[in-house]
Amino acid sequence: MPWRAPYLCLALLVLGACQRDAPRQRVRISSSGASAGAPLLVPPGSQDTGFVGTTSAVHRPRPGLPPRILRAVDARASPGYDRITFEFTGDSLPGYHVQYTSGPVRRCGSGDPVAAAGAGRLLVRLEPAQAHDERGNATLAERDRTLGLPAVKELKLVCDLEGQVEWVLGVATSGPYRVSELSGPARLVLDVRHGQ
Repeated sequence: MPWRAPYLCLALLVLGACQRDAPRQRVRISSSGASAGAPLLVPPGSQDTGFVGTTSAVHRPRPGLPPRILRAVDARASPGYDRITFEFTGDSLPGYHVQYTSGPVRRCGSGDPVAAAGAGRLLVRLEPAQAHDERGNATLAERDRTLGLPAVKELKLVCDLEGQVEWVLGVATSGPYRVSELSGPARLVLDVRHGQ
């Protein structure tokens, strides 16, 4: 059956070309040379039917650690949800607190109000953490970004002070989200489900 080999090769080439042309929206916020980790591999058009999320606060403290340095933030649309990835130097994560807020969001230090696009606001507090190096230089090229993804419309850094880093995500609706931790490099992953 050697006649099947050319057809099998042709089928694999066509499949690879189709996957390469699949639309994928991705936004990267990082310092030059930082890696955002492995890409999310989800077949085009598929849905994450196993998405189990929450709208309640997710809290995981890690007191007593030295601050972890945030070196990259990656945002991308995936089938059924948007994924925001916070990548840190080193091999461990800081503590974190994630929750929706209905109250005003303010920048730490100045107390200035912060507006965010969308109907809801999801806060992500990382502690102990910092988004600057030991000389005070920012480790991220962009700290405010309009994303325009299906669920996450905007991403803004509202605090980088005294061991605390806080982001506000402007979201289309205050829908379910999930938090996971990845290693190699250390990453905190936040998936926000698209509206129904």
